[in-house]
Amino acid sequence: MKNLLKWIMPVLLVLFVVSCKKGGTTDVPPVVVPDTTKPTISIVDPTANKIITLGTAMHLQMDLSDNVELKSYKVTIAKSLKGVTTSDWAYSNTWAIPAGKKALAVNHNEILVPLTFTGNQVTLGNYDVLITCEDLAGNSATATSVVVFSK
Repeated sequence: MKNLLKWIMPVLLVLFVVSCKKGGTTDVPPVVVPDTTKPTISIVDPTANKIITLGTAMHLQMDLSDNVELKSYKVTIAKSLKGVTTSDWAYSNTWAIPAGKKALAVNHNEILVPLTFTGNQVTLGNYDVLITCEDLAGNSATATSVVVFSK
């Protein structure tokens, strides 16, 4: 009986230590859920069909948000011709968003609508203002407002 206890006790001790290792749980990697949610864009200004006078700065105001983290936004302005390419004035610029931001209120006046470009008069009429926002995971969303260039 003593011999049997000499063998059983170490075996039980080893089984106890092994089963208690790391709290008695197995190492399971955390489940990573991919971010597939697009950011949201709310254009405050320019409002639809707002008149923009040539030679002035266009006010841009919008709210951007994402469920995880924003990365950048791009503003593109081009003549509204529904898919027809023109040689008229166009604008495009991209801004990086500081790391860690889930929401951003954009409010600036740095887009100058010129009177002329490369020696040509800017054509009056409707222009599309296209906002594209991208999040850190690469999801993107777009919003559009139409403005009217006038003298």
